[in-house]
Amino acid sequence: MKDNEQTQRRATWRKIVDEYLASDMTQKAFCEKHTISLPQFVYYHGQFKRENEPQAVTPGFVPVKIPHHEKPVAVNEIKLSLPNGFQCAFPSHTDAVQIKRLVEVLLSC
Repeated sequence: MKDNEQTQRRATWRKIVDEYLASDMTQKAFCEKHTISLPQFVYYHGQFKRENEPQAVTPGFVPVKIPHHEKPVAVNEIKLSLPNGFQCAFPSHTDAVQIKRLVEVLLSC
């Protein structure tokens, strides 16, 4: 089929589908009234509907800039703010298991 014929056919079906959308008829009743092939109507209606749907954006990677620090920052303590409002500060050398136990107790209050 030539491109021009295909373009004309799509324009004709676009007009038909637009008329259907403006009506309050079912697809079957609309096709019967206008002596249109229901399978062809369903095909073009679906094609135009998909063309009008917004395309999903594929998530991609976003570049992240990490600032370069001349001197490393020494961390002397670990500070935590808990959801229940408690705030804690532990020496940086505190054992992680001890911190976990303390946090569990504080969260239960």
